[in-house]
Amino acid sequence: MGDRCVLVAEDEAPIREALRDTLEGAGYAVLAAEDGRRAFELLLTHEVDLVLLDVNMPEINGFKLLRMMGKECPGTPCIILTAHGEEKERVKGLELGADDYVVKPFSIAELLARIAAVLRRYPGRSRSGSESLRFPGGRLDAETRAVFFDEGRTVQLSEKEFALFHYLLAHPNRLLPQEELLMRVWGQSARASQTRTVAVTLTRLKDKIGPEAAAHVENVRGRGYRWTEGG
Repeated sequence: MGDRCVLVAEDEAPIREALRDTLEGAGYAVLAAEDGRRAFELLLTHEVDLVLLDVNMPEINGFKLLRMMGKECPGTPCIILTAHGEEKERVKGLELGADDYVVKPFSIAELLARIAAVLRRYPGRSRSGSESLRFPGGRLDAETRAVFFDEGRTVQLSEKEFALFHYLLAHPNRLLPQEELLMRVWGQSARASQTRTVAVTLTRLKDKIGPEAAAHVENVRGRGYRWTEGG
């Protein structure tokens, strides 16, 4: 299982803690959230391999969270937890992108088998910095955190410059709010969004990658940043 991480989103504390103990005992790393809002924060700030999601949660319910995951964390597998006899919940969850469901009360053996089965279909998510990405005029190398230009030059990036550039390249043509970048790249709360952290790092990054690549970084005033490519 290695470092496979499961996010348990469950508002009932006894069930949440029992799931944490069970999964950790089975060798998984576990994150736990008591409501949908906290679950989404953890998804934005951690590398999660699978979400175990109760559909009836406060703040943001499971169905809304599934929609948010589809937009912000596409490709993250999810198993929903539903009450016995709630067929409509199971169908709706599957329609919104859930990979499987488990009906409460469930056996530990069944739960672990379903988690293992879903993860076999997702042999490993791309970690931030686990791959090299092309951009006009060069490529970003994950292993060395360096930019290799087609002309032969090499420029070394800092850890945050690399993480920011990688995140931009991995989400082409999508507007990335400053709050999201702070959470995904710096692991900071969105409350820190008034700082100039992103802007300062982006200025240094653009200087390093040169004018041809920097021209693809769009600053949407007051809304965020976008890496543009294609027509």
